Formats: sequence, structure tokens, C-alpha cells
Amino acid sequence: MTELRKLKVIFLLPALTSGGAERVLITLMNNIDRTRFEPHLLCISDHGSIGGLIDKDLPFHSLYTRSVLRSTPKLYAKLRTIEPDIIVSTMVHVNFVLLMLQPFFPRTKFIVREAITPSFVFTQHPRIAPILKLAYKYLYRKADVVLSPAQAIIDEFKQDLHMACENHSVLHNPVDIEFIRGFPPTPPSAPSTRAQTVHFVAGGRLHKQKGYDRLIRALPSLNMPHEWTLTIFGKGPERGALRQLIQETGLQNHVKLAGHTQSPWPHYAQADCFLMPSRWEGLPNAVLESLACGTPTIVTAQSGGIAEIQDITGTQHVRIAQDMDEFIQLMSKVTPSPSPIYRPSLLPDYFSKDFVVARFEKILTRVI
Repeated sequence: MTELRKLKVIFLLPALTSGGAERVLITLMNNIDRTRFEPHLLCISDHGSIGGLIDKDLPFHSLYTRSVLRSTPKLYAKLRTIEPDIIVSTMVHVNFVLLMLQPFFPRTKFIVREAITPSFVFTQHPRIAPILKLAYKYLYRKADVVLSPAQAIIDEFKQDLHMACENHSVLHNPVDIEFIRGFPPTPPSAPSTRAQTVHFVAGGRLHKQKGYDRLIRALPSLNMPHEWTLTIFGKGPERGALRQLIQETGLQNHVKLAGHTQSPWPHYAQADCFLMPSRWEGLPNAVLESLACGTPTIVTAQSGGIAEIQDITGTQHVRIAQDMDEFIQLMSKVTPSPSPIYRPSLLPDYFSKDFVVARFEKILTRVI
């Protein structure tokens, strides 16, 4: 009996930096069926700290170039050498460059993943927003599949860019629940007072997008019957400004900037509530991971596909605030609930790694 040929799939990343989009693509790559697919990882740059997340047996390629646009000739040459059946990329600037090469690879299928709303991209780059709109309209229709983690992202393409989106499909972010819950829980820093203290936690890049500045400005109005603390994990360009803001609002004894950690999940599990005050998101991984740890969340309505998560998990686990006043009101209702072990997961199987990877494999098979 003739053995079926494995489909060669390249997963294309800009670098190995510790972002949600990168981790999602690596999770998909690590877990697809090796008897049916031959995954390769190709990075524009080898810079970054998450190389340890990549399965050791996977072929790794790098163009050793920092600029995505300037890497185009090298990318073309590398794709010619590897001759993939399918290429899967993520992040808009990488997607644009890849899709410009699509006419030169007529036998290869192109899957791009759009993890953020177009409006976020336009806000970040207002001077070239008209060019970006044209690029979205012209290039994304060349893709065989455009994957988004939330329907809200696809809806924005339809409503704001008037795109047909016939090649768009939802693929939720995969969450490796067993991996996350495999880390030992973090004991409370002050066990004697933990039962009387509400512990909030937040995690993400210290960037204006995440809205930590507006949360800190709103916190002086928080009126709770319990003591409370907020620990924010992450690093980024806003760290200095946030530290100064904490001083200005007199919250030094309540709010702590804890820096970056590769494994924040034990801290999420120890908290009473996870906070996400973001100004914009796609489908926030941190919320999904918090729910996997058994910790409920309070999020802003601007946090991308958060309403889709709430529809599946229920309003008691995901509470959505329309503005910061309501956000603070929801925080005031949280009570201490310390646990020495992980609470039961609040995340439905719909977001589990196995469920999402199985659906991704169907997409890979169907596109050929």
C-alpha cells in the first residue's frame, strides 16, 4: 500500500518575541499530526526568548534579518528551497509581504492569521492608514484562508472595509490547559492576611493598548469592604510612566509592577480576579488563560472578541464593563477567595488545544 505523502507546512513568524500571536502559531505548529503534516518554522529574525517553546525535532529556518520588508528576496529564495505545500503566517506586516509573493508560488496554499482588528492597525499607523486599507483589500483576497480568533475581527473587515470575507474563517486561540495547570500554585506573599484581602492580577505588555494607565487613574475611586492589591505582570515602554502614575495616585501600597515572567499562570490561579482594561484586543489570550486557571475576569467591552468568550463561558466568569466607572464597580463586588490549589477550570473545551488543533488540521486538509 502506498504511503500518503505528508503535507509540508511552513509556519512563518517575524521573530521569536514573547507575544500572543507568536505563541498561538507555535502551539498550532507543535501539535499538528506529524503522520500527516511536516511542519517547519521559518522566522524573519531569530531574535527573541520563546525558542524554548518550539519542539526540538522541528526544522527551524531563519533569514537573520530584522526588517520584514527588506527580507522579501531572502524569503522568496527560502520558499523556493523548501517548496512548501502550505504557508501559515501571522501578524499583518508579515502577511502583506507573504501575500505579495503569492503569484510566484501557484502550487502553494497561503493561510494568513489576522489576530487584531484593522482599526487597531490604523490607530497605530494613522499616516499610512489609507495605504493599509488598500493593502488589506487587495492582498487579503489573495489568501486561500484568512484566519481570525474572533468573529468581531471578521465583522470589522466587512463593515469598515466593505470586504466580502468569503475566504475568512474563525479559529479560536488554542489554550494548553494541562500545560498551564502543570505549574505549582504560587503561595500568597502574606498568608496571614490573604483571607481578608482581595488580590487582583493583570498581565500583558506595558503599552497604551492595555489600558493600565486608565485603570490606575480610576483606582482611587475604588470603594471596597476589604483590603486589596493589584499585581501587573509584563514589560514594555509604559513602565516608567505607570510607575510615576502609581506614585501620583498614592497607590504604592496597592499596585505592584512585577515585571515579565514566562509562566504567569500560578499567579493568575492565586488571584481572586483577573483584570483586562484594554483599549483594543483581538481575542485576548490572557483572559482565556486566566479562566483555565479557574480565575474569573473583568474586562472592557473594547477587548476584541470578549463578548464571544462571555457567550460561551457565561456572565459569572467573564464580566464586561462598558466604561471605567462600571469597571471599578465590578471590582468592588469581588470578595477574597484564596485557594492553595488550582480551582476548577472555567474555560470550555471549545478553546482547548486539542479541539482547536483538530479544527486547524481540517482547514489544512481542506485547502489542498
